[in-house]
This record gives sequence, structure tokens and C-alpha cells, in this order.
Amino acid sequence: MKSLVLIICGVVMVMFFGTLSIPAQQNPGDVWVEPHPLPNGTAIPGYWRPPFKMGFYWAEGRDDDHGNWIPGHWNPVPGSNSNSSNSNSGQVWAPGYYNGAMWIPGFWRPGRRPGYIWNDPCWSNNRWNDGHWRKYEGGQPWRQRFP
Repeated sequence: MKSLVLIICGVVMVMFFGTLSIPAQQNPGDVWVEPHPLPNGTAIPGYWRPPFKMGFYWAEGRDDDHGNWIPGHWNPVPGSNSNSSNSNSGQVWAPGYYNGAMWIPGFWRPGRRPGYIWNDPCWSNNRWNDGHWRKYEGGQPWRQRFP
């Protein structure tokens, strides 16, 4: 009975992810990050990441408070050289992400920008949204209107 359940689970995984094959590891010691299913069944592809990054820790992927998928990313270790040189100058860490083809590294961004609010990068409505500044006027986020 257990064997039948395992076979069925394997078949379902193949149907869901399309394949159980993992791309070749690019660097010895890299860690595989599993694909993640979105609510509509679309799978965000898995990828290889380095096992460590000096001055940073790995934050596992998670759903945010609005149900948007925040992929795994590197965060600066509090009090490390990678953190202290920027955090005191009003800079905020914007995490890196995998865009389906390559790793886009994180970066320090200004903590504030008058007249704008920062939208964190995330998967929403089954597509990737890059982090960006959005104009903010009169208490409401400004949205460009197209003809």
C-alpha cells in the first residue's frame, strides 16, 4: 500500500512540476531551492544557490501577509560589515531574487524617497513584480493612466 501511495505521489509531482529532473549543479556545494507552486498551478522554477555568502544569511521563501510569494533571498547579518556600513546611512536592504534564468543580487536602496513609496518585489497575480518606487500623492498611491 505504501508503494502505491509513493508511486501516485511521484506521478502527481511529475504532472505538477513537469519533470523531476534538476538542472546540473554549477558549483560544488551549491544548495538546491525547490520549485514553488502558485495558486493557479504555475510552478516557479527551482534553482541552485551558494551555500553561504559572507556577511549574509539565507531567508527561505514564504507567502507574505497578502498571499504573495516572496522568494528565498540573502539578508545582511545584523551587525556585520555588510550591514553596518549602510544601515546607519538610512539605506534599506532590497533582497535579490532568481528571475527564472539567473540570480539578481540584492542591493542597498534609500530608506525614504519624498513623494514615493517602495513596493517590495514579489510574485503576485501569477507574475513576477520587480521592486520599485511608486509615486504617492494626496494620501493615495499614484497610478499612471494609459489612453
